[in-house]
Amino acid sequence: ELDSPGGLIARNPPSLERRPYRMDVKADGSGIESTGWYRASDGVEERDNALILSRLCALQWVVVLYEHVVPNSLKERYASEFIDCIIYQLVDQPPGIIIVKSFEVLAKISNPAEGEESYALLSSKPLEGEDEAPTHELNIPYKQNPMNDQNANFALGILEPSRRKMLSRDRGVFASLIDLHSTHQKLLIDISKVIELMCTLQPAEFVFVSFAYELDNFIVSRMKHREKILESPETDSQTIKQELASFARDLAFISNFAQQLGKFFFAAPETEQLREALKDSIGFKGETVRDERRARLFHILLYTFSHNIVAALAFCLWGGAFLTASNFLQKIDPLDVSLMFYLEIDQLIDLIERPLFRHLHLRMLECEDDPNQERSGAMLFRTLKSIMMILPQSTSYMILKERLTSMARYRQSAVALTGLSKLIDCGSETDVFVKRIVNVRKLHCDAKWRNIRAESLEEPSRLVDEDQRLTAAQQRREWLGYADESEELAMKEKMKQNMLGNTPKKAELVGVYENLNDMAASPQTILDENEECKQCLDSPTTKGLIQQFEQVGAGDEGKEDQSNPQWREYWASRQ
Repeated sequence: ELDSPGGLIARNPPSLERRPYRMDVKADGSGIESTGWYRASDGVEERDNALILSRLCALQWVVVLYEHVVPNSLKERYASEFIDCIIYQLVDQPPGIIIVKSFEVLAKISNPAEGEESYALLSSKPLEGEDEAPTHELNIPYKQNPMNDQNANFALGILEPSRRKMLSRDRGVFASLIDLHSTHQKLLIDISKVIELMCTLQPAEFVFVSFAYELDNFIVSRMKHREKILESPETDSQTIKQELASFARDLAFISNFAQQLGKFFFAAPETEQLREALKDSIGFKGETVRDERRARLFHILLYTFSHNIVAALAFCLWGGAFLTASNFLQKIDPLDVSLMFYLEIDQLIDLIERPLFRHLHLRMLECEDDPNQERSGAMLFRTLKSIMMILPQSTSYMILKERLTSMARYRQSAVALTGLSKLIDCGSETDVFVKRIVNVRKLHCDAKWRNIRAESLEEPSRLVDEDQRLTAAQQRREWLGYADESEELAMKEKMKQNMLGNTPKKAELVGVYENLNDMAASPQTILDENEECKQCLDSPTTKGLIQQFEQVGAGDEGKEDQSNPQWREYWASRQ
């Protein structure tokens, strides 16, 4: 009443008009008393909007504290505390605006500030010249294993100085993403959207290299854990089976991740600069420092794409490494050829037919003096021909066949492909690429076969070679009881002949099973019908039976001569 204008019914007007106690109360109802400000609302949409606003506000406060409160000496530690918290909210599949804001925050807090001591892969300082580089960077050993910070630092030197300032101080965000998706593999469906968002905030070269390094670290740590479990004498069979199954799932996850990286590499506009940098980086490699950086970048990414066959093939075709792809296809393991492999090959052929790979169609028309080069059109023709021979006769097979048939008429492939079986030089760049792909595929096939054995009643194998020399074919042969490869091939040939009905006829000994011990042992040789009958007639058991029949005939009839060959003819006809 006192706050109302004029007092109670304005009988006694107050000497001074009093203001309301709450300054945020407004007469029109738009202040704090408005709907949705403090009252509970039954609308689901309003609650969701309020929750989204709260999460966006919390994420913005992380950036505000990082930029204006946290000192430079503690920025790295502050960022590491929030990386896992922000990444693992993806498990609940939040709205798109939350995901975008989360990665924007991660990009800001992982970027080293000015004056901060940085442990980034590459310094943001510009190079003095594009075609110049320190001598120690050019002499970094990388052919056997390029997965180290020095090689990454050298490869990322192709970035412009302005783009180098966008790099993170470390790869903690990428490691957390891999750990998250390895635990919740259902999130792999949307990993391409995450990669796309990261490539808009940071250079695509840095994103792909960081994923390559962290995937390699992930699989190396899993291999060490598996080796520790298998070599421990206290580990029981059940634990070994669980570990083998877990390792096989991890390799399948790495393969799916590499597949998603490959699809994004060829399809997304965010990777256009990366594609241009790696296009023909091996086939037309020059002598400049930039060409060496491109080749080093190709080698690093090949380490990741090797975990998926089709991704590795597509990457080799894009980089001009036709000789690498051709030699790898000659060594493909049967365990790698599955239904998913055929489906991915169909997608690869569809990709090759698109304008993105138009330069390969013209490359097959070229006839080089040396067809054994990485970039040669003859080797490209041989690679596509090998892919076609692996495929079943489907739509993709017919598409590839028609293109190769039309190309063969122009390049006279029967003459141009002569001598392409020449062995590649040991230790060369092509040899290193082929060995990497073959060794990775052996690792995958070995894990598949060990997992198959773990699911059976057989005792799981504890043997783990450093180079994974124990192939699936050797383990399968030992498991089935064959002594060596020749014995397995002989048995397969015998089974094939039985299925075709080409089994040689053998003489049947009727009524002599009780005298088997008296039969002369003969070597198991394939004889014709006449030789088998002759051998049976000459055996001691057969001669004794003939004499018994002759004596019985002579005693009953008394009319026939013992030298009558009637019983011999009868016995011979029985054979």
